Amino acid sequence: MSKPAVKVASLAFEIAATGTVPAEAHLLPVGPFRAADGRPEDCEAWLLDATIAANVIQRLRDRKNDTLIDYEHQSLRAEYNGQPVIAAGWFHDMEWRDGKGLYAIGVDWTTTAKQRIADKEYRYISAVFYYYSATGEVLDVISVALTNTPAIDGLDGLDDDDGLATLSKRFSLPALNPETTDMPRPEEELAALRVTHAQIETAQAALTAERDTLKTQVAALTTERDTVTAELAALNKQLNETKAATEAQQKTDLITAALTDGRMAPALKPWAEKQTLAALSEFLETTAPLPITQRQAGDGHTTGTAALTAEQKAVAEKMGVTEEEFLATQKKHAR
Repeated sequence: MSKPAVKVASLAFEIAATGTVPAEAHLLPVGPFRAADGRPEDCEAWLLDATIAANVIQRLRDRKNDTLIDYEHQSLRAEYNGQPVIAAGWFHDMEWRDGKGLYAIGVDWTTTAKQRIADKEYRYISAVFYYYSATGEVLDVISVALTNTPAIDGLDGLDDDDGLATLSKRFSLPALNPETTDMPRPEEELAALRVTHAQIETAQAALTAERDTLKTQVAALTTERDTVTAELAALNKQLNETKAATEAQQKTDLITAALTDGRMAPALKPWAEKQTLAALSEFLETTAPLPITQRQAGDGHTTGTAALTAEQKAVAEKMGVTEEEFLATQKKHAR
């Protein structure tokens, strides 16, 4: 049979020899700790700290009945020797004290036990506890007794398989199975790895499906973006073309009107067609109709012309020509 993962050990502390019997008892020290006789043999040391103690204390508090303190651990021997189990006291709580260890508190000693402790008939309190043999971690306090033999040699037999089976019937521990080994068997490790592998494959398949869905959504959004971009470009092109056509027509209308009402000589038409609508509009807004020359009026004997108006002078300056050149151009196109 494989070596049990959970084993049993005992340890004793001397009860303080005072006039008043204390209502507490020191059960286990701060770990790591070892017994004076060299125990434990299956691990480096027993382990007990605040975190481990909290679990031990909670297990005791979860029990409905008070925990018995007997004499010489008779509650563990009764099945073999048939002797009665006589109580020395009872308690239902424990306390962790930093730097000291685990204590039973609120101990209700019997009158006889108090007297025996006061008379030093009993000097030690002994705790029996479960522990993991692989790590030494304390799991549960299963028996407490008054004793004068701290090593409790008679309990050695409780560490074998039969002893563990007996204790397991009397003191049940949640989620503890003394028949298990220190390390999981290869087939158990393999089964666990297979489960983990299956879980990973399932998670990977789910992630792959999610990735493919996201890729499809991204492709659809990209297509939608490209369509909207193309539509916007087409609308901008149409808008620009419409605007250009409108401005071209407005400029043609302005030039036609200016040629008709005399604000612009025909010679200026090529120049006007090269101007922007805004520039041409500004020019025509400040230009008055040209005056009619004497030749245009039908006087064939007069060769002179009237002087330029202020508006005509402004036009000549913008065109970069002299007044004479301006008048000559007007006469040429007036014939």
